[in-house]
Amino acid sequence: MKLLTKNMQNDMTNQMCNKARDIDICIFNALDGSMPKDFLLDCLTLYETEDGGFGHGLYIDNYNINSSSYQVYEALRMLDMVGFDSSCDLELYDHIVNRCFNYLYNRAEFKDGKWNPNVKSNDDFAHAEIFSYTDLNKEIFGYHPTAAIIGYTLTLCKPAKAYYKKALRYLDDCLKYLYNANSLNKYEAISFGSLLNSLKKANVKNEEWNKIEEILIKNAKENVSLNFEDINTLHPLEAALYLNDPDLNKLKEEELDYLISSIKSFGLWDYKGSWGWDKYPEADSASLKWIGAETVNNYYLLKICGRIE
Repeated sequence: MKLLTKNMQNDMTNQMCNKARDIDICIFNALDGSMPKDFLLDCLTLYETEDGGFGHGLYIDNYNINSSSYQVYEALRMLDMVGFDSSCDLELYDHIVNRCFNYLYNRAEFKDGKWNPNVKSNDDFAHAEIFSYTDLNKEIFGYHPTAAIIGYTLTLCKPAKAYYKKALRYLDDCLKYLYNANSLNKYEAISFGSLLNSLKKANVKNEEWNKIEEILIKNAKENVSLNFEDINTLHPLEAALYLNDPDLNKLKEEELDYLISSIKSFGLWDYKGSWGWDKYPEADSASLKWIGAETVNNYYLLKICGRIE
C-alpha cells in the first residue's frame, strides 16, 4: 500500500503556493491542518454574486461571472470537503449559506425535479463545451448536481430552515428517479454517492440507506473502469467512495495506489481534461488552474482513505 510521504507533502505544499489559485491553497491548507477552515469562507465571498449564488469562474471550466447551480454546487462541495456543517455558528457562514440556498431554491432554473446545471449567460463567456446552455447538456448531466445539492442542503442548513424542508420534498422525487433508473451515468453516480454520504451525516432517511447503497454498488460494478488515464470513464473512487463492498474496496485501493504513483515530477498532479473544443483560448489558462484544483481533490481522497503518512 502506497502512502503520500511527508517529503511528498512538503513538496506539494511548496508547489501549491507557486501554481494554485488562492481558494485551492486555502482548501489544501485546511485539509492538512496548517490553516483554519474558516478562511475558506472569506475566499468564497470573492466568488459571490449579487443574487446570492456563485460565479466568477469558481468552477474552472466556466468563466461566467453570473450564478449557476453548478457553480453553487462547487461552493457547497468545498464547504463540505473541509468539514463545515449546520453546527457552525459563524455569521459569515450563515450569510453565505442562506444567500446561496435562496438563489437555488427561489431563483435558479428548476424543472422536472432537477436544477439545470447551466444558465443562458454561460454562452456569453468562455466555457467548456459541456457548459453550453443546451438541452443535450442538461440531459448529459442528468440528476447531477441536483442529488448532491439536496444532500448538502440537509447537512449545511439547520432543520428549521425553509430550504431544509424544501430539500426533503425534493428528496422524494430524487430517490424515485434513482430507484427506477436502469443505470447511472458518471455524473449521476458521483452525485448520488455524495447524496448518500450527506444523508448519513444528517441522519435522514436512514431506513433507505441500505437500498440506496445496494443500487449504487450494483451500478458501480457494472460501469466502473480501471482505465485511470481516461477521465471520461467512471472510476472506483468516483463510483464507490462512500460505499462499502469488498470487491469495490479492492478497486479503490488500486486507484489510490495509482494516484500516488501519478504525481508529476514537479510535485503536483496534472489535469487530463479538456474543454472539448478549441473555441476559447482561455482553455489553456484553465488547464493551469486545474493543476492546483486537481491536487486538492486528490489530496482529499488520499486523506479520507488513510493514505497520508
